[in-house]
Amino acid sequence: MFFVVIIALLLIIYEYYKYLSSKPSGTPPGVVGLPLIGIYWYCLWYDYKFPYRWFGYYSKKLKSKVISCYLGSFFTVVANDYASVKELLLKEEFDGRLSDAYFIKARAFNKKLGIFFTDGDQWREQRRFALRHMRDFGFGRRHEIFESKSMEELNILMDMLKNGPINENEKKIYKDGLALFPDFLFPFFINNIWEIMFGYRFERNKYGKLCYFGEKAMKFVRAGDAMGGATFLWPITCSFGNLFSFTDAMESNYIMIDFIKKYLYKYKEMHGGNGDYGFVGSYLNKLKESNIPSSYTEEYLLLTLLDFILPAIVSTASNITFAIKFMMHFPNVAKKVKEEIHKVVGSGRLPTWEDRNKLPYTEATIRETMRYETLTPLGVIRRCIKDTTFQGYFIPNNTVLIPNIAEINHDPDFWGDPKNFRPERFLKDDGQLNKDFSLPFGAGHRLCAGETFARFMIFEVFATLMQNFDFSFVEGQPTRIEDKFSGIVTTPTETWIRLKPYS
Repeated sequence: MFFVVIIALLLIIYEYYKYLSSKPSGTPPGVVGLPLIGIYWYCLWYDYKFPYRWFGYYSKKLKSKVISCYLGSFFTVVANDYASVKELLLKEEFDGRLSDAYFIKARAFNKKLGIFFTDGDQWREQRRFALRHMRDFGFGRRHEIFESKSMEELNILMDMLKNGPINENEKKIYKDGLALFPDFLFPFFINNIWEIMFGYRFERNKYGKLCYFGEKAMKFVRAGDAMGGATFLWPITCSFGNLFSFTDAMESNYIMIDFIKKYLYKYKEMHGGNGDYGFVGSYLNKLKESNIPSSYTEEYLLLTLLDFILPAIVSTASNITFAIKFMMHFPNVAKKVKEEIHKVVGSGRLPTWEDRNKLPYTEATIRETMRYETLTPLGVIRRCIKDTTFQGYFIPNNTVLIPNIAEINHDPDFWGDPKNFRPERFLKDDGQLNKDFSLPFGAGHRLCAGETFARFMIFEVFATLMQNFDFSFVEGQPTRIEDKFSGIVTTPTETWIRLKPYS
């Protein structure tokens, strides 16, 4: 028995030695970590709630802007300054995704489906088709009909805020001059992206369904973490119940898919399979063609819809909520925003998309919000698709690559005073907008396809709210800047905020 124990210990030591010596030569400096979990334990020990912050800490400790490590069994390289992050995002060899990872496939019927987490020829074909046809309905470019309907939706939102709720569902998100952020924004943002996808909007008495979908979207992004624990540690996450919230993520993911599937079937019944409305119609028409690529399926359509609808809710509503909270924390900024809006737009009409270029300080405030609170701290994780070099180091094929966007957005060497909320950093001396270096939507071939849509939607709502209301804290509510959830996307804690008509 004694010899069996000794042999077992020697085997463990040998396996650990192999793991420690497995770091490829010529790669960036870093630490290997522990078998199975890699450096994940160090990250949790450093900051349990926001473990990705360890990357910036260790980058400074090593005095290297590019570091390497193991996340689980995945060899990983992390870029931590603007030059390296920008190169990582623009380099074509880094356009891959972890499409074979268990978590990624588990959310997509155990297949490689969707837009965000896939790569290769199939991804390029599906993304190209989606963007080409979604633009016809107002996604990613100016579109008079869509903008008109979006303004109608904004007027419905303003009617609720000014005249009060008209049904029980609305009373759950707005009552007695108090709005529940970000939930009361869900119907506006979902209906806008739904219009593009399905060619129609939900009536006001159905907004409860949209709030339900928004709640599940929030649950999904909060179930993961920016480092991808559920992805990199999948044998562990799948073997111990809801560890790393894997079960929560899958449950909310398939609730959203079932929701979309229900209305996809209704669409087909209503139009007899003919696609004359929205992107869904264009895709269904494609499915009728002969000799189409095998990737065109209803399952792929479902995941594509989810991949566009999910961020259109989460990122926009979260950005607005953070922005309004910042306005309460930084009243001097709020005053300048209001003065600009009332000088340019006045009070007789709501701000429109045409006003965006005329309100540089308002737009700069939105950009500063995205910098100060980076919603996707590590962007969307990349994969190297062939051996290459990066910042003077060798990067082997299949290396995981992480752009530490949160780190560059708080780099004092780059911004000077990153801890200060100062919209002026995005303005030139003449008061016009400067270049946005905060990279909230990434860059390169994997630039977020919804950037234009999101920027206009966020501007429209933020400018309208600032034009019409003053905001104040509610006692006992989580209104601190630190009140937020970590996750795949950093999201604000739900909070009631008082709205008082501006005069």
